[in-house]
Parts: sequence; C-alpha cells; structure tokens
Amino acid sequence: MSENVMSMRGIVKAYQNGDVQTSVLRGVDLDIVRGEFVALMGPSGSGKSTLMHIMGFLDQVAEGTYMFQDRDVSRLTSDELAIMRRGEVGFVFQAFHLLPRLTVLENVMLPLVYLDVPMKERRDRAQNVLTDVGLAERLEYLPNQLSGGQKQRVAIARSLITDPAVIFADEPTGNLDSKSSEQVLVLLRDLHQAGRTIVMVTHEMDAAAYASRIIRMKDGLVA
Repeated sequence: MSENVMSMRGIVKAYQNGDVQTSVLRGVDLDIVRGEFVALMGPSGSGKSTLMHIMGFLDQVAEGTYMFQDRDVSRLTSDELAIMRRGEVGFVFQAFHLLPRLTVLENVMLPLVYLDVPMKERRDRAQNVLTDVGLAERLEYLPNQLSGGQKQRVAIARSLITDPAVIFADEPTGNLDSKSSEQVLVLLRDLHQAGRTIVMVTHEMDAAAYASRIIRMKDGLVA
C-alpha cells in the first residue's frame, strides 16, 4: 500500500443552478500521506468544504481521479460511496450532529449499528473510545446535559468507533469557547500523534497551528 492515503489529480467540481453553472473546484492536485494532520484553509467560496466532501465520500467527482488507499473511488456510484463512508472515514462537524434522545453511549454506538456489529461489542468499543476522549463518567448523559466541548468530544469518539482510515473535522471549534476549542484541538493532536490521519477544515489560524501541514485553497485550487 502506498504512503498516500489520498491522492487527487485534476479534480473538478461544478454546481448547476438553473442555467447558471458555478465552478467550485478547478483541477485540484493533492496528496495526503498516511498519518498526517492536515488543515485546509481558505476564504469562503475557495472550495475547501467541497474538497473535503469529495474526500469523505459525501460528494462525487465531476472530472479527475481520486485514489483512496490505492483504490480509484472517483467513479463510484452514490451507493458505493455510502459504503465507503460508513467504514473508511469518520466525521466531526461544527454542529456536533448528536441525536438528542440518545445517551452519549448510544450516540457513539450508532455507526456500528449500520455495520451489524453485535450489541456487546458495540457497547465495549463505545465505552473504550469514550474513555479515550475523557468521557467515561458521562456514558448515560443526554447531549443537552453536556457542554459544547463535551459534545464535540462525543462526536470525536463517534468518529473513531469504526477505526476509520481518515477523520474529517469540519470547523470542529466553530461553536466552542476558547478553552473548549483548545481541549478539542489538543485531543485531535493527540490522535494524530497516535497515528491517526486527520483532515480539518478551519478558518482559524490558531486551530490550523495544531496541524502538521497547512493547505491553502483559493479560487478552487490549492494555492
């Protein structure tokens, strides 16, 4: 297996709205090495979120080649992308996306339900990752009983539960105060130092400083 977990060549993406076509990515070339912590930066409209959505199998490529762990995924159907998304990558979003009526433990177990993992193994794995992110005492709490920083740590635990090849973090500190932001970024850095590959979209230089490499986007290209 090559050192690159992701390799993109000539990635083009445009959106059609009626008669108007808007080009978002204009031929992106990018390699991300296994074990890197990459920060994607750029002004609004630069294409960074679209690029992350393609990397994370949330969106399809219009033109170009995208190799993920030596597999060409640029021509996969939306159903095939969904299978990749369930098993190969984890997501952490600005808005947490926790289900309000499920406990912390149940929220973290959820991705394993879709993979048909037996109940006992689901519980054991969820307890382990919640301990890793410092929330062993909060297993039976509901999301509304947690602080913003704790919610984001639950989301990080959920992203780890399938042991993904890459964790994508989209503005993970966007809804947090400075102390909670620092705790979340230290956790991401610790995960990186433990060997995880992380791609983080951020507009905050303070957050990007935790990454091992900063990639700047401008006008749909890597600047």
